[in-house]
Formats: sequence, structure tokens, C-alpha cells
Amino acid sequence: MIKHVKPALILFVLLTVLTGVIYPAVVTGLAQLLFPYQANGSQLTDSGGKPIGSNLIGQPFTSPGHFWGRPSATGPFPYNAGASSGSNLGPTNPALVDAVKARIEALQAADPDNKAPVPVDLITASGSGLDPHISPAAAEYQINRVAKARNIKPEILRILVTANTKSRQWGFLGEPRVNVLALNLALDTNQIKVPNVDATDADKTEFTLPPNKKFIKPCKKEALLLHPGVIEKEQMQNGHEDFWVEYQIQAHDGEGTQWLVLCDLKTGKVTRQQKLIGNTP
Repeated sequence: MIKHVKPALILFVLLTVLTGVIYPAVVTGLAQLLFPYQANGSQLTDSGGKPIGSNLIGQPFTSPGHFWGRPSATGPFPYNAGASSGSNLGPTNPALVDAVKARIEALQAADPDNKAPVPVDLITASGSGLDPHISPAAAEYQINRVAKARNIKPEILRILVTANTKSRQWGFLGEPRVNVLALNLALDTNQIKVPNVDATDADKTEFTLPPNKKFIKPCKKEALLLHPGVIEKEQMQNGHEDFWVEYQIQAHDGEGTQWLVLCDLKTGKVTRQQKLIGNTP
């Protein structure tokens, strides 16, 4: 009896130590060493370093001053990471048709002046109910509503959306996408908010300064070299530990042309320039 039990007990102890202690410790150590951000849940933090969510799991937003994500069919509340699921409603199911109609009406009620077609990902839930992304078209659809709620120009939001748009993985997998939580975090981190009714400058906003300001002057110099004129507005933007400065320039071209120029404060190089339409005299 003991002759047969002893090898079994030894093997049990060895496998327990190997698979229950050594293997998990090695995997955890390598994960923390090689990709700690992913290993710790791809967490996003606010300006104070407090975790507010994950880059992989969406969150519901209902404020008109925030971008909204895809509908979620998880229960008992949307984006419940403990109960990932879809609605399981077929395309001919009247309940799905009614739900889509209600979502369209809610989007149109929030932005009555927007007559553009509603992107499909804003009115249909994902299979997991946790999708953190929307399409660039869905973000574009919401820009006017967010701009009105925050009393800022849509062009500024478009630059912020572009900065938070991810391209196809490795150039051919998936589609371009915008992480809604990261985009809204960038909005709030930059402290873009609705001004007080007594504010004298409705477009005034405040931005977090970058940790290294040595490229602010080179950025301004390069922007004015590209478009000689007068800088009317200068605003800081940041997200995912990246920092930009945005200049609104009134060009000296005799036509009163205005330009938005975005410069990377890590390199001092202009990354985007956009001519403003409808702002010339």
C-alpha cells in the first residue's frame, strides 16, 4: 500500500509546487517585467494617478459634454464586466427594431440640429457588451453636441479625436477606432469644460502643462514659419502621456486665413495643420 501511495504523494507535491507556485510566479514576473501595463489590466488613470477604468472595457456616458460609446446589453447594468453578453436578438426581432429606433431618437433628441446619418455602432450593441471603442465616424457624429455643451470650437475637438484614433493593427487587422474612455479622459484632463455664465471669454480653456517645456518655443517658431501671422490662441493638449500645443494663427496673407496648427511637445515638430473654413472675413 505505502509502496504505491508514496510515489503518488511525491508526484502530487512536486506538481503542486511546479504548477501552483513556480509556474505562476515565473509567468507573473515575466508579465510585470515585459508588459506591466497590460498585465495590470490596461488601467487608465486621471490627472491625480487614480485608476478610473480599463482601456479594454467600456463605460457608460450620458452627459452631453462627453462622447458616448456603443450601447451595452449586459445586465443588470451596462458594461458589467462580470456578465459579458449580447442581446441575442435577431435582425428580424421586433424588440431589436424598437431598441434601435429608441437609440436613434435619443441621439437626435440630444443633438436636434444634427441631420447626418447615425453611425451603426452608436445604435447597436457589441457581442460582448463591453466594447470600449467606437468608429471615427461615430466620434465625428458627436463632435457638434460635445462642442456645444463645452462651448468650444468643433475644430479643437476634431484634433483631439484624431490624436486618440488608433489605426489598424499592423496596418491590416481591424478598423480604425477611438477609445471612448481615453477620449473623454483627455477632455477632462485638459479641463475643457462649460464656462460660467459670467465668463467674459466663452472659448477660454485650461490645459495641463507638459513636464518638459523646452519645445514650446521651437513649436511656436515652426508654426509661424509655416504660416506667418499672429497667434490668436495657444492651448495645451495631452493624453496617454503625450503632449501637444495647438496654435490658432491669423495668417498675414491678405485674405484673413486662419489656421489650426498642432505641434508635438516631445519633438518640437508640427504634426498637423488645418485651414479653418468659414472664419475668414
